[in-house]
Amino acid sequence: MSGSQTPDATVHLVGAVMVNLVGAIPRVQALFELPVIVGGLAVMSRLGNAYRVTQDLDALRRRLEGAASSLEVLRAAGATDINEIGGLVPTERGDVRVDLLEARHNDLDREFTDPTDRLEAMAHQWTLDTATPMHIVATTIDPSSRRGDAGPVIDRTQAVALVARPGPLVAMKLKASIDRTTVKEATDLLDVIRLVTDPATAGFVLAEFEEADAQLVEDVAAHAHLKFRKNVLRTRRIIRDLGPQAVDAEFIDGAADFLEGALLGR
Repeated sequence: MSGSQTPDATVHLVGAVMVNLVGAIPRVQALFELPVIVGGLAVMSRLGNAYRVTQDLDALRRRLEGAASSLEVLRAAGATDINEIGGLVPTERGDVRVDLLEARHNDLDREFTDPTDRLEAMAHQWTLDTATPMHIVATTIDPSSRRGDAGPVIDRTQAVALVARPGPLVAMKLKASIDRTTVKEATDLLDVIRLVTDPATAGFVLAEFEEADAQLVEDVAAHAHLKFRKNVLRTRRIIRDLGPQAVDAEFIDGAADFLEGALLGR
């Protein structure tokens, strides 16, 4: 079961991939101070219905003045296959793909000419300032491992971590949907749709945007309009191409109506 938004809530996830990802959280926490879980794992933890899986562990850190970059830290920790945002980090259960986003204390001090850059900086700060702890438990059962009366092997791991809240996740996902591969863009937008329509998160998205910075809300509204109004036919098509996890046009339009009401009706 997933979807509780209260502090110190417990979420239960299932599957070997989830076990590996959750098992990697303590390793990331050992390398970085107070990382916040974002991305697919955060979305699944917040939703009442974990509708998809994710292959990567995404985290956001506040990089302090003079601190090493995330890539420097990962490289020193033995990570391999490093790209511009992360790498394969060795853990007790094998290598796990970890992607790190960074925010600095002075990110909002500069003049922005690009609203997408401004949204990224503001969404990161909002995420770091509002994240709450969750107890994440992941379990997998291997029925093929049954031996006599011993039963199948059950592998379970758990971690307590700061997790991005529903509203900040919507802001981050809308920003992330810009300049992405088509599949990743579709997944980001589908995450937004789920967050604003799932009963476990929709009310919190509304309440959190009511309290958010006015400029942030304006930028989120502009990006939502771009994806769900101006380019809605493309959004419908790329989401439909995701296959079984996709939603229909009516569902997408309903999410767009909710977003407009939440963002423009403050």
